[in-house]
Amino acid sequence: MITATRRPARILLMGAAMLAALTGCAAEPVSTGPRDGSAAADAPTPEIEVGDVLTAEQATALNDGNELMKAYPVGAEFIAVEWGQPIPEAVTTAVTAQVVAAAPTWGTNTDSDVNAAAWQQVRDAMKQESQKLGGVTIALVSCAQSFSTEINTWRPTWVMSEPGPVGEYESKEAVLARADAWAQEGRKMYVVVDNLGC
Repeated sequence: MITATRRPARILLMGAAMLAALTGCAAEPVSTGPRDGSAAADAPTPEIEVGDVLTAEQATALNDGNELMKAYPVGAEFIAVEWGQPIPEAVTTAVTAQVVAAAPTWGTNTDSDVNAAAWQQVRDAMKQESQKLGGVTIALVSCAQSFSTEINTWRPTWVMSEPGPVGEYESKEAVLARADAWAQEGRKMYVVVDNLGC
């Protein structure tokens, strides 16, 4: 699960479908211009909205020419995302899958070296996902094995990679509340990974 800001989402209009629905209600205008299609080239291009499914060509154009919006690849499709706006569910699911796949055993081991290597894999995956999202900062919220000096042994506990200082949280609800507050500024999101089933 990934959450971004709590700002109200814009109503998503799938450009082509909505345009077709609207034009189907009106009488076709009578054209006095040329019939070779040159007038059609002057028609305005539908505006891309968060959540729109894009073609590969649209995705390339968006990624090359827009700093606030990006086309995130989900399977064979591309979905529009925008900084400061809620991340579409299909994108959040894909990002989570990429992070979990990078280190499926992250946090489950009590060997410090093993966990350090897994953490580096998770960080690399989050960096790659951040780049695909146009620079959105991603934090990891996870239930992981942590050594407790109180009981002198390892125990599962909820942790969050950002913002610093990184620390343990008394419950899942507490860490999610912290993550939600952190994500309010926009351009930020978090991934929840619970490999221990806490």
